[in-house]
Amino acid sequence: MSRPRSFFLPAAALLLSIFFATLSQAAITAEQRKELQEIGTLVTKAGNAFVQKKYDEAGTTIKDAQDKMAALAKIGDKQVLDALSPLHGRILKAHALLELEGITLPALPKLDEMAGDAPASNPKNPGANPGNSGKVSFVSQIAPILNAKCGRCHVQDNKGMFSIASYDAFNRSPAANVMLEKIESGEMPKGNNKLTAEELALMQKWWAEGTKFDGADARTPLPDLKPGGTTPTSTTPADNNPAKPTGKETVSFSADVAPVLAQHCVGCHGDQRPRENFSVFTYDRLMKGGDAGVPVTPGKPNDSLLIMKLEGKAADGARMPLNKDPLPTTTIAKIRKWIEEGAKFDGPDAKMDVVRVAALAKAAGSTHEQLSAERVKLADEQWRLVMPGIEADKAETGNFLVLGNIGPNTLKEIADSAEALTPKVGEIFKAPEGPLVKGRLTMFVFRQRYDYSEFGKMVERRDVPPDSRGHWKFAVVEAYGALVQPKSNEFDMQPLIAEQLAGVYISSLGKNTPHWFAEGCGRVAATKINAKDPRVASWDAKLPQVVGEMPSSDAFLTGKMGGEETDIASYSFVKFLMGDSKKFNMLLDGLKKNGDFTQVFSATYGGSPNQVADAWYRRGGKK
Repeated sequence: MSRPRSFFLPAAALLLSIFFATLSQAAITAEQRKELQEIGTLVTKAGNAFVQKKYDEAGTTIKDAQDKMAALAKIGDKQVLDALSPLHGRILKAHALLELEGITLPALPKLDEMAGDAPASNPKNPGANPGNSGKVSFVSQIAPILNAKCGRCHVQDNKGMFSIASYDAFNRSPAANVMLEKIESGEMPKGNNKLTAEELALMQKWWAEGTKFDGADARTPLPDLKPGGTTPTSTTPADNNPAKPTGKETVSFSADVAPVLAQHCVGCHGDQRPRENFSVFTYDRLMKGGDAGVPVTPGKPNDSLLIMKLEGKAADGARMPLNKDPLPTTTIAKIRKWIEEGAKFDGPDAKMDVVRVAALAKAAGSTHEQLSAERVKLADEQWRLVMPGIEADKAETGNFLVLGNIGPNTLKEIADSAEALTPKVGEIFKAPEGPLVKGRLTMFVFRQRYDYSEFGKMVERRDVPPDSRGHWKFAVVEAYGALVQPKSNEFDMQPLIAEQLAGVYISSLGKNTPHWFAEGCGRVAATKINAKDPRVASWDAKLPQVVGEMPSSDAFLTGKMGGEETDIASYSFVKFLMGDSKKFNMLLDGLKKNGDFTQVFSATYGGSPNQVADAWYRRGGKK
């Protein structure tokens, strides 16, 4: 079973990180550095005891480390607090792991709470610059390192099937989980492009802090990231207003053009240092062009430099792809036709990398069987990421692929039970006959809460809420639910499965269907399966407090509330919408015809979701 590596990083690597993170300030005394070393040694010792299942010993050692940290933090020195930050993060994670094993530890305050009212500057060095909060910035500190040291292979290219062309690409790649390990071992980067000690320390500290992103858009290409969350502006209309298809086009950028660019062009004209400053990594960068000018003249393929280059008719005589076989004439003909039809963009985001655009289009254009086969491969990869070395039990039905570590017989019972639920969920939302979820829903069923928590960390790179027992995700390519097997009468699994199945199904309908709506529908489905289930009953019990503390009637739509509070309010709002079954069915019918959610909603209810939420709040939600 894998464990969060941030808890078990070797003491040497940890101390190197602490040392170099504060070297430039030169404010930490030798005595303080010794105390930091002692805390790091205790954390490592606790990690070793945990691996050996000596949980009591690990808990005692962590408590000792915590006491030493509190004493050191009390002086309130800014540089010391910054150095303690990664250790604090490791102790915090140790708390979570040990609590799962039944070990109770004293509460771990935040570092600034440990510091109390002590001065923020170093009394032994009053001239030291206190700096910022100590958090490492991906945009201003990590991205430049990746661009400089890893750009040629993993930003501009996708070597080893590992792309860090954007933070989003990094975050979605399973290889990201071993990147730091390979850097620390010296295996990466190749050649003479190794990280300096200071760069390595920054990378280790960023990793310990959870590999957070602090920019405006995680899909922004790494070379375009700028401090403050801004990205370069462009004078071309492609940036903000890409030409949209009318529906009469015969060639699709997403399905026909993006796959060609991804396979044949991004190697030289990718995201990092593209040849002739011409990148095809995203639609908007393709349309901007490079040193040779704008490559695409919508409506005029014969005047488009892109076609000239592909056909070898440009002034320089060079044919693209360079030093490779020419593209098939049928492929060039499709690109020519795409330009002739206006070079329209039919993908989700003009700033999304073409590899992702092509993958989404492939999934959308696949049959149920084809997409199901792709999800089997993806599920195997995700399982190995979470549970390396442990073979998954599997059970398959017409609507589900179920993986777990709870035994094959129990897993089959869950799969059969989920299959029996499917027509009930379908009836609630008047689903047409056939598979409820195209490509089937993958379900990961874990025996222990820890394994489920690891799924969040390793696959989604986030911490799942401590009271969560299951969640779902739909992103066209991905469609899964993850849950932990209940203990005793903790909760009924059937409502949870219904919630996940309904959430994914509703998310698959229409365009731009928001998560709040799909989650609300999922929770309504759960109540119809078993309204007395402890999980389900708690939503109604918490609703008055949730609504009473809402800053506005539409706060759950605008991201102004916490995750669980948003979901509870969404559940109540969807129940309110379903109170008028005729209108609700009209909304679903519009989504089933691939309508845009906001447009269909407004046409059905005579107002935007925010406006209707105000009516919900005044008429029912407030109670």
